[in-house]
Amino acid sequence: MATSSVSSSTNFVNALGAGSGMDVKALAENLVNAEKVPREEALNKKIDLSNAKISGYSAVRYVLDQFKVAFQGLNTASDFNTMLVSNSQTSAFNVTASTEALASQHSIEVTQLARPQRNTSAPMPLSSNGLGTSLALTVGDTNYGTIDSDGSPAGIVNAINARKKETGVSAQLVKVNASQFQIVVSGPTGVANSVSLMGNSGELQFNADNAVQTATDAALTVDGLNLTRSTNQISDVLEGVTFDLKGLTSGAAQLNLSTDTAPLKEKITKLVSAYNDIQSVLTDAYNKDSKVAEYGASLVGDSTVQTIRAQLRSLVTANSSTTSGSVKALRDLGISLDSSGQMTLDNAKLDNALVNQYDDVVKMLSNNIKTDITPSTGNGIANDGIKKITDLLSNTGILVSQSKNAVKRIDEYKEQLAKLNDRMTLLLARYNKQFSAMESIVGQSKSLQTSLTSSFEGMMATYTKN
Repeated sequence: MATSSVSSSTNFVNALGAGSGMDVKALAENLVNAEKVPREEALNKKIDLSNAKISGYSAVRYVLDQFKVAFQGLNTASDFNTMLVSNSQTSAFNVTASTEALASQHSIEVTQLARPQRNTSAPMPLSSNGLGTSLALTVGDTNYGTIDSDGSPAGIVNAINARKKETGVSAQLVKVNASQFQIVVSGPTGVANSVSLMGNSGELQFNADNAVQTATDAALTVDGLNLTRSTNQISDVLEGVTFDLKGLTSGAAQLNLSTDTAPLKEKITKLVSAYNDIQSVLTDAYNKDSKVAEYGASLVGDSTVQTIRAQLRSLVTANSSTTSGSVKALRDLGISLDSSGQMTLDNAKLDNALVNQYDDVVKMLSNNIKTDITPSTGNGIANDGIKKITDLLSNTGILVSQSKNAVKRIDEYKEQLAKLNDRMTLLLARYNKQFSAMESIVGQSKSLQTSLTSSFEGMMATYTKN
């Protein structure tokens, strides 16, 4: 009985030391992490989802902006007046047409080019001097005062050219033989721009009377109207048309200005492409299985996607605010939406509208607005589209608002993370304190175990002797 009792007591004492040597710090951390990690992971997942939404909204904003740019290529009259120029005598003159030009046909006859007055000095060596250190210059009715030089041929040429931008008069040295040079002075074109250049020494006297070429005006006949101009670059005869005269015509040349529909067709094609880019981004952002790295599956279940789709669909299918004839909407240009929401373009229908109803197309798209959009009247479907997209992209629009909300939620989640970390830090400190106290108790139990074991072993020794 005694042996059994000692054995039981020894087992009890051994049990008191069972926790001795345990890593209580790791135990405390594991207990804290068991509570902390799931909450932390949940908050980080919410942060990731909100960041994904921000990326999704940014992608949608980008393609919407590109759609707006496509509309901006169709919103003013200048976007449509691209002219094809046909000129039967290109050797006599070139023609450029701006967006202000009108489709039209003209008869052009050039009978004289505008030329400058040209004077030359007598041949002289470069070493000549005393030709005039102060040259009095007059062009037409304008007195430019004196042009000062060192009186040498090269000095005079350099002094004249130094003021060419101001006076329109230029000079050069022309070598006439092995040792002789001539000063050649040219003024601006046009009869009214005769040049007088008088040296104070009397050696250099240039004027219209001793010119080797007198100044002349350009003379041309446009649609039976006789005109003269002081320059060969003429831009004030036909609106939006600039003539660059190079020679005389042989009889009357035929000039034809016709509307070039190719640029407009290209712009409409870009509009279709830009709309489909929006649909593609919205689809990938909304699709939970999308693998697009930047924004795929970022807006799964987000009603913003459907809201934007509905607004854009309404925009492109509605009648223009400025219908014209039978051209009332984009559908009349061959634009339609298929069952998947993609925009398609019937090129044959578009070509027919551009060839036969060009003016109606322009009015439907832009209302022929030149620059300023008027809020009280129709502005065409392109300007209506620009306004709609501008509203969507504005700081008060749905995309910016949703992005701001996502940023706000991220800040809130980060604040919750900070508070969680603070709580878990305090909890870890409490566990460490509690486990340290428990370890101390275990240590004391260990000492008691050692003492009791020694006593029991002494008693057993006594019993053994007996």
